[in-house]
Amino acid sequence: MATPTPMRHAPSQQGRTPSHQGPTPSQMAGATPPISTPFSNAAQAAFSPRGQRSSPQQVKKSPATSTLMGQSGMGALNFDSPSTAAAMGALGIGGGFDMGLDNVGVGGLDTIGVAFATEDDKLKRLENILGLLNKKKGFVSEAGLERLAQRLGLELLSEEHTALDGRKTKTLAIAGSAIAVDIVLDNNIVQNVSLTYHGLAPSVSKHMEAASQILLTDLKLGPNQSPLTKTLDKFASNFGQIANLDKLSVIPGLDCYEALAGIFTSLERLHQWDITNLRREPEMEGKSDQYLSLAALCTRHGYPVMHARNKVGLALQYWRELRFVPPSDDKLSSFSESEEKVWSLLLACAPIEALGLSPVRVSEDWISKRVVKQDNPQQDQALNPTNLPILDWREPDNVSLPSSDEKSAGMEVLQLGLSAVPQVTFTVTFDPPVILPQNDCIRLYSYVNATPPNPSPSSDFGQRPPSPPTFDDLFFPISAGSKQDPSESRTITRLRDVRVFDRQGKSSVRSHHNTLFVYKPIYSQEVTEMFFSHPRQLIDMLPLLRQFAFLSTLLNNSFGPKTKEGLSKPSRASPAPTATKTVKDELAAFMASSDDEEQEQGGGGGQRVKREAGQGTKRNSGEEGTGSNMDVDVILWVHPSPYLQVVFPVKDSTIDITLRILEGGVVEIVNENVVEQQEAKGKGRPLGRQDLGKALERLEDLCKWAEWIRTRVC
Repeated sequence: MATPTPMRHAPSQQGRTPSHQGPTPSQMAGATPPISTPFSNAAQAAFSPRGQRSSPQQVKKSPATSTLMGQSGMGALNFDSPSTAAAMGALGIGGGFDMGLDNVGVGGLDTIGVAFATEDDKLKRLENILGLLNKKKGFVSEAGLERLAQRLGLELLSEEHTALDGRKTKTLAIAGSAIAVDIVLDNNIVQNVSLTYHGLAPSVSKHMEAASQILLTDLKLGPNQSPLTKTLDKFASNFGQIANLDKLSVIPGLDCYEALAGIFTSLERLHQWDITNLRREPEMEGKSDQYLSLAALCTRHGYPVMHARNKVGLALQYWRELRFVPPSDDKLSSFSESEEKVWSLLLACAPIEALGLSPVRVSEDWISKRVVKQDNPQQDQALNPTNLPILDWREPDNVSLPSSDEKSAGMEVLQLGLSAVPQVTFTVTFDPPVILPQNDCIRLYSYVNATPPNPSPSSDFGQRPPSPPTFDDLFFPISAGSKQDPSESRTITRLRDVRVFDRQGKSSVRSHHNTLFVYKPIYSQEVTEMFFSHPRQLIDMLPLLRQFAFLSTLLNNSFGPKTKEGLSKPSRASPAPTATKTVKDELAAFMASSDDEEQEQGGGGGQRVKREAGQGTKRNSGEEGTGSNMDVDVILWVHPSPYLQVVFPVKDSTIDITLRILEGGVVEIVNENVVEQQEAKGKGRPLGRQDLGKALERLEDLCKWAEWIRTRVC
């Protein structure tokens, strides 16, 4: 191969008049072919009056273009051998040996060239890298806490103390404008945490001790835990909420801690009013305070808590697992507090970054002292035909900040009256995120006078945006590597062991083969966070949230991560294939089967039915002899309301129940064949559809509900 030599025309000479350069290939007769070739592009670029320009092919070339335009961009080198130039072009090596990987597909590197196309792309890529790095908060140590304080933008002071025994401890003081936290360390091991509030609101100061205990739990070593593995993740999440409120506060004028404490005071007043009314109901007579609190949490206006369940901040709990089974003692209460799942709305503050958002307001009277309206009963009856009490919500005044040059321009907007309002609004985070069909998602956002975001945003306007996700895709994500056509039905199969108690109290374990059928995919969204301006908006959305919270409980218990991966449902045992080949053989086999049936009808009297039942028992019997297995088939559709059709066998019949989940998590039985079978068999007091629905509300499990119907009803 010939050695590459420098070109006659350096890049600095491009654009000069070619008359002073002597003869060139482009000036020679017949030197330039009628079409562009790999050997003419470099010369044409060198003598172009605009100089050598980058083309789209130089930014993103296809393999075919790289082969034909192999020497485009080779402005610094020339090759005496056409074969050498063609080989270099086939390898996709561009000008100056830029080592272009156009012909090589490497996962994760295909978009590197595009990422550096513009400054915006560079910044976006840099933000993604910083986001990945910020996920790791470090380990619990003096240096780790110092870095965290710097990252949060708070001041840090360090003091060293010597005890009477000569042991040295260090105190880290992390301070903001309204809060300060003191962390005592002994050889990088946290001994104590104290959170202090420097504001004037007593409604905030009384909750500081609970927040300090949560922060201490996040930093203190647990049993059998090493200092080398104690991370700052939980502490960074909780303390980050406190630091965010501190940075958004404008002292004096706006205290975000006081704003959230005022909402807590109003919601707590409403919760106590709910408990008082529940005590007056006949079915609640004799119930404990904890039972009434759970009833108010799941059926009324929720239960507000401040700094609870290892999370710092204000939360409005609206749903809970095992809501009809309150803990009986303190030990079970602590276990329930830490293990049982709770659905909550986490309230916080955030800067206003869009138009049309209302600023925060500070008040403890979002609802009146009387809670309900008592004036104009006739007008209230016309507005409320259900005869339910109308809550007396109030509209507090806006926060007005005096104009000052020291205030941050990003935190306020000047109004006509030369006053300023804070550029801070209330936010609500759904914990856990709620999955809603598209029509219900629109209704949820309408409560806060907003529109839902695009379910499938696409930054590339030249391509068709992807299809929105469906309800089953969000609830049961498709595993990587598998494909599912959104237009086709989907089947999910899971295995689960269910402990069953008979009437005598004896327990046994039965294996359930659960199959979920989704015939009609419904476009849905997962809602994680939104803005709001008044706590009344949160109260209005609770019935809808409870509806899908109970649906998620039913689906998770029967098809969730606690179940095992199941195979496709085994086909029923089919009779052994016969060896009949001719018509005479088929006739003989038919006559033989007829003779067997006559013998069973005459002498046996139901032997064939018993034999088939025995075969079915053997086919579905468990390996440990704990009872036959059960196949539970569930059909799900969520539009216009969540429906479930549950089918399972019971002895010699099949139970088929269709139920609908109403707002508030109430179960309505739409269709069933259980009551008529119970009446035909005459077993005890007949149960109605309402009884079946209440049983499912208390069991919160389709498998246990099916076993209850099998053992108690049928």
